[in-house]
Amino acid sequence: MIAGGHSGLKPAFQAGLYLSAIVGLIMLANTAIRWSLADVYATQLSHHLDTVDRNLSNKNAEQWRLARQHLDRTLELRPAYARYFELAENFYQKLDTLEFGGNPLIQELAWNDNEAKALDYARRGLYLMPSWPYLWKRLAISKLALKQFDDELAGAIERALYLGPWERSVQYGVAIAGLNYWPILQDAERLHVSQAVAQALEMDRMQHSELFDTSIILSHANFVRVCEEQIKSTTQRQLHSYCP
Repeated sequence: MIAGGHSGLKPAFQAGLYLSAIVGLIMLANTAIRWSLADVYATQLSHHLDTVDRNLSNKNAEQWRLARQHLDRTLELRPAYARYFELAENFYQKLDTLEFGGNPLIQELAWNDNEAKALDYARRGLYLMPSWPYLWKRLAISKLALKQFDDELAGAIERALYLGPWERSVQYGVAIAGLNYWPILQDAERLHVSQAVAQALEMDRMQHSELFDTSIILSHANFVRVCEEQIKSTTQRQLHSYCP
């Protein structure tokens, strides 16, 4: 009787294992499908943002609404992925640029607090991937746009530079954003921005890039001020050969 009971349990146990395996495979397949769809929406959103980079005014309200739908679907399908938070930050940063420029499109869209949303997404992305220099750059740019000059800003600039020392878009992005706000930066922030300026120019000297046009740095109204700071410094002389 006992042996028969054990033999009866064995098929039931195996059936349970098979059922668990099937459920697990279905869950994995569902996740794979959701992530694949998220990639499709993210790719469409990236294309929208890339074309906006080339011409900020080449999108109408309907195209922006569609891009936001793609963003919402991307985050819905894969809600805990740092790369998508970076996309979201970039999306709202672009909207803030339109708002700052007084583009009437912003009134038509009626989307508010874009810069605050950009900052929130940068923070959420860094919570998931604190070693990602691009997100530190985006956090720094968001805080500069909000004029939040604090320890978080200084730390964001520093981490962006040191985690991505040869990432051209990181160094160039910090350099341009820092130059724009140079007169109101704190000493620590100015130090890091001047390092980003020097690194961006050095990378361009090693290999020129049309995408990251360093003539914008050299002709920037605040570049002379950066040079003046370097002249006063006894340790920072990286820009000596570039300064007028």
